[in-house]
Formats: sequence, structure tokens, C-alpha cells
Amino acid sequence: MPRDALLIRYLAMNILLAVGWVSVVLLGLYTLIELIREARHLTGDYNALSMAWYVLQTSPRRLYDIFPFAALIGTLIGVGSLAQSNELVAMRAAGVHRKQISGYALAVIGGCLVVLVAISELFVPALETNAQANRDQARSGEIRLDSQGALWVRDGRYMIRIGQSIWGESGELQFSDVLVYELGEGLQPEATLTAESAHHETGQWTFDEVILTSFNGNPVTRLETSWYLRSTISPELFNAAVTRPRLLATRDLIDMQSFLKDNALDAGPYTEALWERVFFPINVLAMVLIGLPFALGGVFRQSPRGGLGLNVFAGIALGLTFFVLSRLVQGVVTLWPIPIWLGSLLPALLISTLALALLARR
Repeated sequence: MPRDALLIRYLAMNILLAVGWVSVVLLGLYTLIELIREARHLTGDYNALSMAWYVLQTSPRRLYDIFPFAALIGTLIGVGSLAQSNELVAMRAAGVHRKQISGYALAVIGGCLVVLVAISELFVPALETNAQANRDQARSGEIRLDSQGALWVRDGRYMIRIGQSIWGESGELQFSDVLVYELGEGLQPEATLTAESAHHETGQWTFDEVILTSFNGNPVTRLETSWYLRSTISPELFNAAVTRPRLLATRDLIDMQSFLKDNALDAGPYTEALWERVFFPINVLAMVLIGLPFALGGVFRQSPRGGLGLNVFAGIALGLTFFVLSRLVQGVVTLWPIPIWLGSLLPALLISTLALALLARR
């Protein structure tokens, strides 16, 4: 096997093992916290077995959430362990430049990201939606998800089918394509209500552009601009059951964005979530890149015999600081007089420039 290929393989195995172990530890801690939180809400048919199934179904989402930290810490531990054992010195003596080592490390994380993004696009949205709907159905028996993705809600003597749920800019839920059945004795429908849109608040439903049909005697249909119904369910039920924009697949985010724009509605939360998902791999790579100059010993001079030391600690701290700042920027980018995609990309560009400058230092 050629020397360079052997070095790349050895480096990649060290990084993959470190990232894998860190992922297991962080995912285990995150899952333990989730179990403790869910155990406080065991009620109705939601028992220990249902809770375990819910936590298992939502594990891919938690892996997606913790991977930036696992990639950063694991990469720096993997590279730092080679520095500690003087193997990086041997690689440098063999003619492998620090930029090449950094490139190989980023390639390894890039491969992990390809797998992770595929999982997040193909499996996470469906698993998350089904897990939340099944959990809330077991807890209260008032909400259910059908095979077409519509929510069915039992609210007193009303059965409500919600075709589409939309998160607004202020964090409020708006519903569209709504169908309501008013049930009488024997659960027979006495009237139906269809509405183009609706929203729910404590104690009340508000429907807009309504068609009412009564089945008492001869069916009678009438149109109303708005209609109100009393509600016995809590708004928090929907907050838990409806998937947040950041957990939707890219295709769903694009479709929802187009739908909202076509109907002159606010698409802000879905636009932000779309660019956050698109730039997720770039931000993770930038986060790892800014830590690599420290792990390679190019910033603080110290003996490799002193453990991973100040360099690796500083690299992890700077990477985590970048992650927090990038999230803050994503939260306020809509207020800037620049395109959202550019504002979301700027932190990664700036931190990558700094990282390359540090790698270029002798």
C-alpha cells in the first residue's frame, strides 16, 4: 500500500473511532435526559414501554443534534492523540503538511455528514412525526396522525381533521384545510364545518372562510366569514404534536415555503429552517476546521508529553463558541438588510478564513 494511502487510512481510523465514542457518550447522556423528562409524564396508555419506543424512534434526531459537538471533540481528540504520541511529527517528517492532514480530517467528517444528512432527510421527519403523534395519542387519546399526514383531534363533541399545520413568525400555530364533524348521539355526525384556515387558543377555536352544513332534516349549507367554537383541549397539545420546521426534510421545507408565498403568508420560519439545513454540513466542517490548528500544535507551543493540553482544549472551546455564535446569527439574520442565505453563510466563511490563516502559520 502506498505510504500516503496508509497514513490517510490510519488517520481516518483514529478520527472515526474518536468521533464514534464521543457520539455514543453524548447520545447516551442526551437520551438519559430525555428519559428522565418523559418519565415525568407517564399517564394514560403512555407507559414505560411506550416511552422506550418513543425515545428509540427519536434517537436519530438526537444524533443529528449532537453530531456537530461529536465531530469537533472527536476529531480533535483523534488528531491530538497522534500529536501526543509524536505520530504527527513522524507524518510531518514524511512530508505530509498540516493542511493535508486537515484536509484528510475534514474528508472523514464530510463522509460522516453524507450519511447523517441522508438519514435526516429520509428517516428523521417521518420517525419524529409518528413518535410525537403516537406519544400524544397514548397520553390523552385526543390526537392522532392518519396515513396521509393529517392530524385528527377529538375536542368534546367535535372531531377535527387538520390537513396542514404551519408555524408562524411569532411561534404560533396556524392550521389550513380544516374539516370539523359535530357528533350527536351514537357518534353520528349532525353537522360539518370546512374552513380554509383556523387557529386555536385556550378555550376557543377560530375558523375563517367557513362552509357550514347541517344534517338535521334536509341538509342546509351556509357560508360564514368567521366561526367560533368552544374548546376543551390545551394549546400545548399541538405544540408537542406538530413537527417544528427545523425537523422537516428539505423537500418539505421548499414545498411549505412555496405554499406560504403563493398564499401571501409569512414563510420566515421555514426559510430560516431551510437555510439552516442547507448550511448544516458547511457549519459543521467550519466548526471542525477552526479547531484543527490547535490540535496540530500550531497555535500554543507546548510539549506533546503534557497530554492533549491547552491546544485541544482551546480548539474545542473556539469551535463551540463558533457554533453558539452561528446559531445567534441565524436567529437575527432576518433583521439584516442582506439575503438570509448570505447572512447564514457569513459566520462559516469568516471562521474558515481564520482557520486557514492559523494553518498557514509556521
